[in-house]
Amino acid sequence: MKNRRSAWLVVLLGGTMLIGGLAASPSVAGKKGRSITSSRRLTVLSEGRAPAAHLGSSTAEALPDADLLEDIQRLRCRSEGNPRLAVDISCNTKRLGQDFNPDNEISVAVDPEDPDHLVAGSNDYFYRFRGVDRLVYVPTGFFTSFDGGHHWIDGQIPFNSGNNAGDPSPAFDVKHDVVLMAEIEFTSDAARTETRNGNIAVSRSTDGGRHFKTPVIVMRGRGPDSAEDQVFFDKEYLTVDNHPDSPYYGRAYLMGARFLGGPVYQESPIYFSYSDDGGRTWSSPREISGRHPSCTYQEFGGGTDCDEDQFGIPEVAADGTLYVHYINYQNEAEFEVPFDFDGQVMVRRSDNGGESFTRPVPVAQLEDGFSDMPFSVIGRQTVWGHQLRWTSAGTITTDPTDPEDVTVVFADRGSANPNATEECLAELPAAPDYDPCNAGPGSDTDVYMVRSTDGGESWSGRRSIGGSSSHQWFPWADRGPDGELAVAWDEDNGSGPADTFNHVLWVQGEGKETLYPDAREDRSRSEQIDISATHWAGQYVPEEDWPVICGPEDYRDPPVSDAEGKDCNVFHGDYTGLAVGSDGSINVVWTGLNRFVVTPQLDPYTGKLHDGYAQDAMFSRR
Repeated sequence: MKNRRSAWLVVLLGGTMLIGGLAASPSVAGKKGRSITSSRRLTVLSEGRAPAAHLGSSTAEALPDADLLEDIQRLRCRSEGNPRLAVDISCNTKRLGQDFNPDNEISVAVDPEDPDHLVAGSNDYFYRFRGVDRLVYVPTGFFTSFDGGHHWIDGQIPFNSGNNAGDPSPAFDVKHDVVLMAEIEFTSDAARTETRNGNIAVSRSTDGGRHFKTPVIVMRGRGPDSAEDQVFFDKEYLTVDNHPDSPYYGRAYLMGARFLGGPVYQESPIYFSYSDDGGRTWSSPREISGRHPSCTYQEFGGGTDCDEDQFGIPEVAADGTLYVHYINYQNEAEFEVPFDFDGQVMVRRSDNGGESFTRPVPVAQLEDGFSDMPFSVIGRQTVWGHQLRWTSAGTITTDPTDPEDVTVVFADRGSANPNATEECLAELPAAPDYDPCNAGPGSDTDVYMVRSTDGGESWSGRRSIGGSSSHQWFPWADRGPDGELAVAWDEDNGSGPADTFNHVLWVQGEGKETLYPDAREDRSRSEQIDISATHWAGQYVPEEDWPVICGPEDYRDPPVSDAEGKDCNVFHGDYTGLAVGSDGSINVVWTGLNRFVVTPQLDPYTGKLHDGYAQDAMFSRR
């Protein structure tokens, strides 16, 4: 069975996704960003070494020249708006094409000493088009506000050694008076056919986030995607102990997944490092995934090593206790069918600043396996009715009034797919619905929470937050100064298959609120995920393979009379962001698709420039 599974992956790579032409990444960050491990997900293709697009060819094109790269890194602009509605914090200047280029995977941090001082980050794309073909260059973008989100500075983090970055994770360090931004950084060719040297790096700002210094490499990768011993670090998260009474006050904690093996996945344990000098120097990274009896599936090796993971997230409690969250994919007892690879959320605790950790504790078993969700045209799990790349991952947060009160949020389908069979996993996702296990109809992904009140030793059962019959995904959570829980996520407008979504905010004791874009700025009231200006499905498959389950009914894109599925977005990030200030203000960021634009890309189906809704960095404050 394992061999058949491996053979299926090879066939998928060669037959379904690599269909010739331009190797154009669906992820702007061009990052490694495997959705999960190669055994866990359909493909070992990275977001940098992407599925080849159906259109064009650009493999011989050179990377942007040094002067252009310098211009991009130096670009600064400003935006403003009403945060009680929603502010597009990406400034959308026509300079360097930023009026249509995407921002996604938005994250945010708030200054513990000044709740009006905010820093956010994004995958900040810079496209260049040559007719149909596209080239992409992606630094980490930063956004800084000193007045509670009314006005923003929009800029880019400089590179250390690579030519692409992303996966931003900002944090304030009060003790050392710096702002930190963690990111991945790697090198790729212009066509994104191969990535190499996937590092995790941290940049420092000593002026509150107006400018950032060249990042320090903390976790160093090696080799190209074709190398059997490739090391690629990915999915990093950063936090700082800003509690003056903690024995580790001022210590910054960094986590990432270490993917080993280019063409053949071997493992992806969670690695950990810390800094006590404001991010100048870091401890030697070390593996902290640990062992647990539930980690029985082993891609290589034996025993019960929990080393096939990602989404490692650190959280510091008010007394300095460090909790680490990650998702593991080795609990065979929870696979509904063989090689389903459902995830389990694991939490470990350290009482000594990360020097040692307790044994991993499984806190939630997820329903997110191969058989539980439909797939997109690029072979990634998606939400029924869309093509967006989906993951069940959420985050971890602690109550500032009680360091033993810990909450984890996530989003999955809640119960196993009743239609799943061992045989359906042997089928390739194919047009028109890309759903070999019939997982889409009747599915309903919801946001859930689990809670521990004894420092992570034991956990409650899952509880739905803001229950709805509409699909929900990408939750992020934080607690206010009084312990009040706030969670925000993307939510479909209606039961699946739906065509639009909105970002929503749920606050404990208050309920759920929809965060609408400001219609006075000529924006759609909803996020138009199925009519996308970039990352559109028609770039990756020919017309006969467009995903007809996706897109508005009777959608036309003249002269194409039946364009359902053509413009559905296949990547708008893997997460959203939320941070609560010391005054209780709730700061929310997400990827919006509410502003209609015309891009410089030639759409060969229409013979005109491609248009649709741009991916913007949205912010709202409550």
